[in-house]
Amino acid sequence: MYYPIQLPFLLNEEFTRVMNYREKNCSTENQFILCFWSMFPKTDQKSRVQNVIIADGCIDLIVEFDRKIIGFSGTRQTDFNYQIQSPAYFFGARMVPGAFHQLTGVSAEKAMDKFVLLEEIFMDFDQEKFFSLGFEAAQEFFQQYLAEKFAGLEPNKFTELFPRLANNIPKQTQELYRQLNFSPRQSQRLFAQNYGLTPKMVLSILRFQKCLQILTAQQAKPADILAVTDYYDQPHFNRDFKRYLGITPLELLARYKN
Repeated sequence: MYYPIQLPFLLNEEFTRVMNYREKNCSTENQFILCFWSMFPKTDQKSRVQNVIIADGCIDLIVEFDRKIIGFSGTRQTDFNYQIQSPAYFFGARMVPGAFHQLTGVSAEKAMDKFVLLEEIFMDFDQEKFFSLGFEAAQEFFQQYLAEKFAGLEPNKFTELFPRLANNIPKQTQELYRQLNFSPRQSQRLFAQNYGLTPKMVLSILRFQKCLQILTAQQAKPADILAVTDYYDQPHFNRDFKRYLGITPLELLARYKN
């Protein structure tokens, strides 16, 4: 199973003070959608806050409810400075890596580090009705629409890849190529099309998300990482971890346990 972790409520005290963040895990009932998430203000006070979006290989369908915008977007690298002008209302669906391309037929490269309006891909979404609803009712409308879009589809080998590799991550890209039975050139092309990522990026994201799962578990210790990933020493792990999150494992543990 692959269920990536997003930690805005841990990584930014100001975000936590101003915004609520919620996730509803859908991974056991939907093979393409990992979760539905929402962000909404705690008060009507005007404030500008930074959200931290951790790279996870996913392309989300995102609704900026106040601005009446809906579209697909993913990120190749962790964004430490996603600005939110609150009060603001957002919600979305975090899709399994590969699901965007399988659902739309559009290369995932188009939506990575970009924002692709839903109306550019699907013309059947009734935006006028959708944005006339209240925040809660709009989320129900949104979830039903996606359920209908994915109805009858079965995951292909690329949509299944992240969940399949999550518990047994190849140590090198060559090992990944052998498992997939693709040449390096084929893999580069197919990964760009299905994920908007290189094979090396995919392995890095899988490895890092595995680290996050371990560190946010009960009785977590940074040393546990070395037993399940290919980090060959603690300093290597610390450098890679800080590159993704801007903090060390010990700093994350301190925030998580508080």
